[in-house]
Amino acid sequence: MAPMEIYSDQSTGRATKSHIRPDEASLSDSSYSANNVREISRLILDIFLGYALNKFEYTEDHLEGSKNGFHSVIARYVVKGERIQACLPAFPFKSSNKVYKVLGSLPDKAEELALERLNTLCLRVQKIYPPGVEIVIVSDGITYNDLLCISDQETWIYGEALREIVVEKGFNNISFSRIRDLLEFPLPEKLNEIIYVANCTTFRRLLLNKYGDDNLDIDHEIASDPDVKLTYLGYKRFLESDLQYIFPRGKDRSAHSYKRDCKYLAKQMLKRGYAFAAAIRNAFPSHLRLSIHESVCGTKLPISLLNTKTGFTTPWHCSVAQLADGVWISGPMGEFSQDGRLELVHVDGKPSHYRERLQHEGSPPISEENASYLQSAKSINMNQYKNGV
Repeated sequence: MAPMEIYSDQSTGRATKSHIRPDEASLSDSSYSANNVREISRLILDIFLGYALNKFEYTEDHLEGSKNGFHSVIARYVVKGERIQACLPAFPFKSSNKVYKVLGSLPDKAEELALERLNTLCLRVQKIYPPGVEIVIVSDGITYNDLLCISDQETWIYGEALREIVVEKGFNNISFSRIRDLLEFPLPEKLNEIIYVANCTTFRRLLLNKYGDDNLDIDHEIASDPDVKLTYLGYKRFLESDLQYIFPRGKDRSAHSYKRDCKYLAKQMLKRGYAFAAAIRNAFPSHLRLSIHESVCGTKLPISLLNTKTGFTTPWHCSVAQLADGVWISGPMGEFSQDGRLELVHVDGKPSHYRERLQHEGSPPISEENASYLQSAKSINMNQYKNGV
């Protein structure tokens, strides 16, 4: 069984709550003059790093080098007393694997917890720096969805449901970009489902025409750029699990050919990703660049959308369950559905999450000792991972 991650329920405060350190609070009422811009920027960066993705073991030199780059981006806003702008390419669509990984096509409690986590990050920054932070979510859904057998319509519905969650829950520090923010082509001011779907193919074509590179040697990039290799390995891994029920192995498709074809798809995703990243740099040149992927080069700040040090950190690839003590865990839906101690919870008639049933007296609660899906995975050695060890 796959290892699970454990993270806190920030809405109930039963686990790790947002704490403001004394040195953070001391700056909340002070002016941010030129003399303390550096200190405020450092504290803001420390808050971001508290939400960082930490699946890999890094050296101190690497960490310090990355911090300096992110610090300078933040300081450019602080010195002007402006609201910090950050952008995060994420929240594309629910996984294609609806047999084992996710509950369905719509956002559920997993997405709500992830959006709450991002908004809480912004609120913590606002405690020490009143202008605060805005995180712009740039959905990469229509950049890749056709490669993963997800329709344009499903991608639209997922994105609109995310926006509804943000409004309903009052996550006022989260906003979303539209495709018109990345490419200039005539679209009505107000998009609807039909107009969006009608223009998705045009978006992909224009994206590759304007920002793609026909001469890009993706195999060379994988071999020479550590960040590209990390992303490629991540793509390949999740493609193998996402598509296994859509393209089942059997007489006409061996395990070897399936893995080979997933490698091909991963490289196609990388090529489109190059174009998408260039469009983001053009549209958001001064933003603090966040990422759901690990970064060796330190140009993007890796963020864990679910509060964990390992495991399933992206809500569109997993489901969540709440244990009896209020702690939330995340992992494949198939693991939860097989555990009779968990029950499926519906919200507004739709599957939302799992919840630990009330145990009879003397029955032990779900724990690492009696649930294999709660076993914590160890940090990954970055060099071994890149070398395929």
